[in-house]
Amino acid sequence: MNFFDGIKNFLEFVNDNWTALAVMIGLVFTITGKAMDYFSRSRDEKIEIVQKQIQATMLKLVTDAEKNYDAWNQAGSIKRAQVIETIFSRYPILSKVSDPQALIAWIDRTIDEALITLRKVVTGNKE
Repeated sequence: MNFFDGIKNFLEFVNDNWTALAVMIGLVFTITGKAMDYFSRSRDEKIEIVQKQIQATMLKLVTDAEKNYDAWNQAGSIKRAQVIETIFSRYPILSKVSDPQALIAWIDRTIDEALITLRKVVTGNKE
C-alpha cells in the first residue's frame, strides 16, 4: 500500500503543478540550448557577443553621463572617466585583459560611437 500511496501523491503533485513543471522543463531546455550554442562558438565570436553587450551598456552610460553633466560645458574627461569606471565595475573581467591599452582605445572608440548615436537620437526627437 505504501508504494501505491507514493505513486498517488506523485501523480497528484504533477496534476496540481503541471504548468510550473512545464515552464521549468522549457527553461532547462532553453538555457541548455543557449549555453551549448555559446560554448560551441569560436573565441572571436564570443568576443564579438561580449562587445555588443558592452556597446549597448556603453550607450546607456554615455547618455547618463551626458544628463549628469549637462550644465558643464567642458566635462568630457569627467564623463569619459565616469563611463570607464562604471564599465570596469560592471565587467570586472576586463581588468584581466592582457592588453589594457587596446581595451581603453576600444572603449574610447565605443564612447565616440555612442555619442554619435545619442546625437542622432536627440536630433531625431527634436524634429
